[in-house]
Amino acid sequence: MSASPESIAVLLNPNARRVDAEVLDIIGDFVDPEHVYISDSEQKARELVDEIVAKGYGTLFAGGGDGTITQLINRLPDDEGAPRVGILKLGTGNAMAEIVSSGDPIVDLRTYTANPSRDAHNLPLCEVEGMRFAFGGLGVDATVLNDYRTLKDNYGDGVMKPLLQNLAGYLVAAFSVTIPRMLRRWLNQGQPTVRIVNEGSPATVLRMEDGTGAVEERLVPTGEVLYEGPVNTVMFGTCPFYGYRMKALPFAGMDPDRFHLRVSNVPIGVVVAIISRLWDGTLNHPGIMDFHADRVRMTFSEPMPYQVAGEAMGYRNEVNIGMSEAGVDLVRFI
Repeated sequence: MSASPESIAVLLNPNARRVDAEVLDIIGDFVDPEHVYISDSEQKARELVDEIVAKGYGTLFAGGGDGTITQLINRLPDDEGAPRVGILKLGTGNAMAEIVSSGDPIVDLRTYTANPSRDAHNLPLCEVEGMRFAFGGLGVDATVLNDYRTLKDNYGDGVMKPLLQNLAGYLVAAFSVTIPRMLRRWLNQGQPTVRIVNEGSPATVLRMEDGTGAVEERLVPTGEVLYEGPVNTVMFGTCPFYGYRMKALPFAGMDPDRFHLRVSNVPIGVVVAIISRLWDGTLNHPGIMDFHADRVRMTFSEPMPYQVAGEAMGYRNEVNIGMSEAGVDLVRFI
């Protein structure tokens, strides 16, 4: 069967937090089951995306978190043959969903099927090691993610399961495991360091102004060092959100040709004290350095935990980040 460019497909991950039999039944009331695809593994998802693309659907709605959406993006062709992507907010984090006003997944999908729209947001993407994504980081953020995954593996099937299925689980991991361990480690061994070199077009040093916008201070030529020194977190992306509406990269999206690179050397205790300002994107501190760049090389003094779109990616001593040649068109909800 071939699909028309106006047709939609729905791809759901039953392992996602909010995807269950009830959700599938409700979606089946207004989307022909012939166009609903279920993947219970990464391999199955790849096969289904290939099938959906081959059939020629114009729009593909996907249910799951940022990791699921990122896997989908990396399976799509990077040309005009790729369908638009509609994000159904059915997973955890859902950072990319925030930029297209994705809300209740059933309401969004029902509204779209009743009145299809061509309104879309083109999201530029970063690329590392051949993988395209909207946000990533190394350091504290990835360490919290690793500790959260460990808590879920150890206690996620018991009485703590409801707590560990949402933001509270990340906070428990951060305050009970990550922060105390990192404080002890830094007191005994000192902080790791990083050297970040601009390998693309001239990068821009940014400064937060009045907690609301960015001022471009100066340009850093190709080949020069953007930052060298102690670090606890490096974040980068084209999406301002980091999940749960945390606007950790407030200058992402301002320049479609460059990503926001944020380097933090703010003491952990200070971050905890002013975390509300990190959440709403107004954090301004001498220990934070912000840049717009299109390609950088980062070299760390020791292996650093690494995450992409909220998925743990192991450890890296060196990371080369660039802008991807292809972005993704996301369905914009009203």
